[in-house]
Formats: sequence, C-alpha cells, structure tokens
Amino acid sequence: MNIKIRELTEADDEQANDLLNLAFNSRTNRLYDLKLYRRLQPDGWFAAALDGRLIGTVGAISYGSVAHVGFMTVHPDLQGQGIGRQLMEHILTWLESQKVPLVTLDASKKGFPLYEKLGFLSLDETITFVKEIEPVSVELPESVQLISPGDLDELAEFDRPIFGADRRKVFQTLTELNPSRGFLHKDQYGKINGYLFAYVNRIGPWVMSDPAGAEVLLQAALTLEYQNPVVVCVPGVNQAAVKLVEGYGFEKLRTGRHMAKGGGEIPGQRISIFAQTSMGAG
Repeated sequence: MNIKIRELTEADDEQANDLLNLAFNSRTNRLYDLKLYRRLQPDGWFAAALDGRLIGTVGAISYGSVAHVGFMTVHPDLQGQGIGRQLMEHILTWLESQKVPLVTLDASKKGFPLYEKLGFLSLDETITFVKEIEPVSVELPESVQLISPGDLDELAEFDRPIFGADRRKVFQTLTELNPSRGFLHKDQYGKINGYLFAYVNRIGPWVMSDPAGAEVLLQAALTLEYQNPVVVCVPGVNQAAVKLVEGYGFEKLRTGRHMAKGGGEIPGQRISIFAQTSMGAG
C-alpha cells in the first residue's frame, strides 16, 4: 500500500470526525476538538491517506516540557497492517524535532501493545464518562466565579505544578472560544485553588487542590447548555473524581491506559486533576 502521511487540514475535519467515531465506536462530535487542537498546535496534526482517502490520524500538543499525543487512529478495515506504527513514528519524530523530553498519551486496549513496543510505560488509567445534561439552576457560593482574561496568569501559575507544564495557551484559547464557560474557585484568602472549563460537549480541564471544593465546580458546569452527550475524562488515580461524577449520573464509557515515554521524572499531581482537557489534549 502506498500510504502518504501529510498535514491534517481543516478540509479533512468531517472525514476525520467520521473516522474517529468509526474507530472508537462512538458518536461524539469531535469537530470542536479538532478546531481546539488546531488552535493549540497548528503544526502538530497529521493524516494517513491511501489513494486520496483519509484512513488514519495522529497529532500532538506540546506544552514545552511535555507533549500529549492524541487522535491516533486507523480505519478498522486497515488495522494490523503497520499504519498505526507509521503514524506514531511520524509524530514521535516530529516531537523529537521540537525537543520535547517527555511524551504522554491515553491508550485504548487495541493501541496499548503498539505503544508498549514503542517504549511507552503504563502509569495509571484514564476513564471516559458520558452523560446527557440538561441545564439546572443552582445558587453558587461566592467562592465560585467566572474566569476572565485577567485571571489567566494566576490560573496558569496555580495549574503548572499540578499538570506538570504551562497550560496558559489552553486556558486562553478556551476563554476566547467559549467565554463564560469557565469557572474558578477561590479559597478564604482569595487565592485560586481550583477551576473548571466546559467546552461545547466536554467538561475539562478540571482541577481542584482541595477535593472538598470540586463538587461545587461540577455544579457550576451543570448550569450550562451542551451538545449532548457530554464527555469527561477522569484520571483513575483520582478516586474522589470517579465517585463524584458517578454520583452525578455520569456513566463509564471506556477505560484507557495513561502512558509516558521519555527521560526524567513524570511531572504533575494527577491526584488533583478531576478531568483532563480530553483524551487528545491531556
């Protein structure tokens, strides 16, 4: 087969969305994710094409000290023929050119053996939950406030040791694309100790240094309108988060392995991450 790996462009989005849903046996509208990811990393998304037809995708978002690989998929009819390995080797070579020392991803059961062969080590699980959400009216405490552009510096500083890298570009992009869909939580001294962003059909990133305050951020998110079903990707190591979303009626869709490849200590405190941005963005 004459497989060509090229840039994934905006013109590919409809095909890519269909392919991802086919490969993952889902019905999530990932067009919004593709738009977000391209804003976050315009040069980091690639397609595998066969006779002009899109048959695979992969991409990565670099946060400087760490990058996260996502949307790694191959058409089900063509899996097991080395195309996934070609895509992964392509993105890893690209990340090496970006001088990123550590790479993470969330592996499906099918993808796990390939990632192991490529040197990725399993760290913990990432659990995808879904729920049909209808907005509810909740009186929120004064500790919960809408995120404004003026909060982004403090927000990035708070988040850096928890995520393990600087995600300011994520916060800025989400705030620009979806104003009034981000909430922060402040402690008694007026310092940020948690936050949550709600995308069109996702909740995340969602971080809380004090687990007791995580629920009120989720309640804030449930006051918003969404395109259902709504997805939230929870680190399995944070059992408080797992129990919280299950208690609010979210149902487990699938479980992936959170994996890493590279030198040095794994950064961050996943115990304080209640939801990733997504499986594709970390």
